[in-house]
Order: sequence, then C-alpha cells, then structure tokens
Amino acid sequence: MNKYKTPLLNVALFRKIFFPVFVLSLIFSSCKTPKTITLNNGKCILEPKTAHHLTKKLKENEFKFDRLNAKLSAEAEIDSSSNSFTITLRIKKDSIIWMSISKLGIEGARVMITKDSVKFMNRIKNQFFKGDFSYISKLLNTDLDYEMVQSLLVGNSVEFYDEDEKIKPGIDDCRYYLGTVRKRKMKKIIEKGKEYKEPAQTIYLSPEKFKITRIVFFEFNPDRSFDAQYDNYVSVDSTQLFPQKITCNIKAQKKIFIQLNYTKTVFNEEQTFPFKIPENYESIVYKEK
Repeated sequence: MNKYKTPLLNVALFRKIFFPVFVLSLIFSSCKTPKTITLNNGKCILEPKTAHHLTKKLKENEFKFDRLNAKLSAEAEIDSSSNSFTITLRIKKDSIIWMSISKLGIEGARVMITKDSVKFMNRIKNQFFKGDFSYISKLLNTDLDYEMVQSLLVGNSVEFYDEDEKIKPGIDDCRYYLGTVRKRKMKKIIEKGKEYKEPAQTIYLSPEKFKITRIVFFEFNPDRSFDAQYDNYVSVDSTQLFPQKITCNIKAQKKIFIQLNYTKTVFNEEQTFPFKIPENYESIVYKEK
C-alpha cells in the first residue's frame, strides 16, 4: 500500500517531506497560534502532556456515529501487482461492515464482515468464501478483529493496552504520541532490524484537535508491521472531524499498500446490507502454505 519501497518506516523521508508541510499548515491555518504550540526560531515546540491527558483527549475526540454510508476511490498494490477501484462502504457501528468493490461501474466483489464472520463474493470468478478472522489474521501475520477494522476505517484508536502504566507519552515532529515502547528505543529497534518479543503500537495525535494522524503496529519481526496514516480531516455537523484520506502499509506474507480517499460520506441514515450467494458459485477453500 505505498509508494514507500520498504515496508518499514522511513523516518528520514517522513521528516524531510511531511514534517515541513505539517508545520506550515499549523502556522497558516489560523491567525492565532494554538496555546499548546509555540514557535522558537521557526521550530514547533509543544507542551509535554501526560499519558492520562493524551488518552483522555484521544477518547473525547474519537469519531462518534451510528451508521456510515460512503463512496471511496482506492489504489492498491500487493507485492508487484497494482490496481485501482471504487468502494461502496456501509457500516452499522459494532455490527456490520459491508463493501461493494467495483471498477468501471462493474461490481467485482462484495464483502460483509460481522464480529464473528467474514464473507466474500468474487463476482468475476463466481466464487465465494465464508469464514472468520482467523484466515485474514494468518494471511497478514497479525491479529485482526471487527473492532480493529471498524476503527481503522473511521480514524479511531484501536484498543491495545492492558494497563495504563504501559503507555508512554512523547512528542515527535510537532505531534504528540502514545506508545508501548519509548520512542528512542523504538527508532533503534527499527533502524537495526532488531527483534523485540512484545508487540507495540504507537498512535500519533495532532496537537490542535488530538485526532489521529498515524497508527503504527509492530511485532518487531521482519515479517510483521502495519502503518496507517490519516489526512484531510473535514468537519461533520460542525462538531466532529472525519479523515478523507487513509494510507496503509502492511508488511506480512505479502507487501501491501492501500490508499483510500473518501469521495462521499453520509452519516446515520438507514441502509441495507444485501449479500446473497448465487447457487452456482463455487466455495473457495484456502489452504495454509
């Protein structure tokens, strides 16, 4: 899912390209600099915050909804194969995620996810799959569940920590972050490719609205990493912010890059989730390698 040539974080590239743009947007977005941000010789300086404060702000500013109807344009690259398509997305919070995937107006696939099942129809090959998250987790070499997928699609945090004291706060590139591994130590591990036994998550927050700009998962194994970045937040009902762009990089059994752009969003309207498998469709049986 990316133009990054390596699935590991390219910290130098991120600082060189995205950090200056981010700082400039902070400077010119308002005539008055936010109280938490000060400038010293053009350098962004944030007031340190505790993990408790950042966690509280993160929860307060999560996107709240009951139903979501949306259209997205998508670009995907799996290993060396790339493609672009359109997604019709419907979510009934904490219940159903439904997607229709099409290209040039022709539906090629349909997906329906619940808390205990994953269903997929390939309309091009007349095939279908019924199962649970265990197959997807094995394919991506990481633990996935309904709550994680739902949260990632709307820019909310994914529950990860068992105890508050494990959360480490910090500041990096004019953003706050919450992580299970200290930033300095994490950089060292990433740069040296060193394995770390415990999985880790780092959440980056904007200093103004405390919305997520990036979520990074690591199992500190060369074959397991996930990096999602959120951009172009827009106001919904003048009370909430919703991301219009999501970019994901996954390194697992396959190298995956996905960029999603919301082109239309409607919230809290009635919806249906049609998913009827034709009798002539063949069941797909995935075998572990």
